[in-house]
Amino acid sequence: MATMLEQLSHDDKLQSHWAKRLIAMFIDVAIVWGPIYLFMALIGWMIGFAWFMGAVVIGFVWFLYSAFLEFAAGATVGKMIMGLKVVPTEGKLELYNTMMRNLVKVFALFLAVDFVLTLLLETTDARQRFTDKMAKTTVIEQKGMLG
Repeated sequence: MATMLEQLSHDDKLQSHWAKRLIAMFIDVAIVWGPIYLFMALIGWMIGFAWFMGAVVIGFVWFLYSAFLEFAAGATVGKMIMGLKVVPTEGKLELYNTMMRNLVKVFALFLAVDFVLTLLLETTDARQRFTDKMAKTTVIEQKGMLG
């Protein structure tokens, strides 16, 4: 068994898969964060401690957006565009699976830790983040909006 980092270093298909996931994440971030940041800037929340509270609100909204769209449609808008879908590794995809895999989005530090653990721990499914393993989910490729 090899780490994700080792597998990524020599597998072009895996590199493409993770590039799609990264682009999907940027699309979702723009969809969720953009309007909230604009709203907060307009009402002055970006000053002082209120900025931290805004980051918590954004993280919580991103978590809800991701968990509920993945449960209802199998993918967020970004994943749909990039041709990706969240599926269970066993049984049926339930709301608790998508909530578990997205919980780290509440705080950016948690997402960073999830990413580092994903890269450094040994894995049998290199398409899984660390939290995917706990949630018993993985991300597969399918025909997306871009082809």
